[in-house]
Amino acid sequence: MSLDRRSSPLHRLGLALGAAMLLAGAAHAAQTTPPNEPADVCPALKHIVEASDFKQLHAQSAAQLPGVESTEDCRANAHAYDCHWRAHWQADGVVNDPLEEIGADIAACFPNVVHDVNTPTRQHFIVTTAARRVNVSASVQGQNELRLRVTR
Repeated sequence: MSLDRRSSPLHRLGLALGAAMLLAGAAHAAQTTPPNEPADVCPALKHIVEASDFKQLHAQSAAQLPGVESTEDCRANAHAYDCHWRAHWQADGVVNDPLEEIGADIAACFPNVVHDVNTPTRQHFIVTTAARRVNVSASVQGQNELRLRVTR
């Protein structure tokens, strides 16, 4: 009688269970989001920049910026959308400053963007869409209080 473990049914079962656990762990790791990672702001920014009428954004959940508590924190008219909110996210390990974080998000969200002002209190971008040029500025209003203004 041979004691070759490679061919034993018990050994094959152990290998199959180990592989299944490894795959399950990898799938779980891929689905979890680190708790301190800020929410993805790109969908809301794109929706705001592409809006044909800023006044309609109050009624559209797609325009809700992460961290903005209510639509009362945003004002809109025909040519401008202006929001104020407190940054609630933690540093993500790359950027410690909420203004730098939102500036990096704006730069990453749009393929046709020019970043023309970068100061410790203000970031300004020009976003070119198929229909128009849009100015997007983010500024510091107080400690961890941000303002986002989108104009055309």
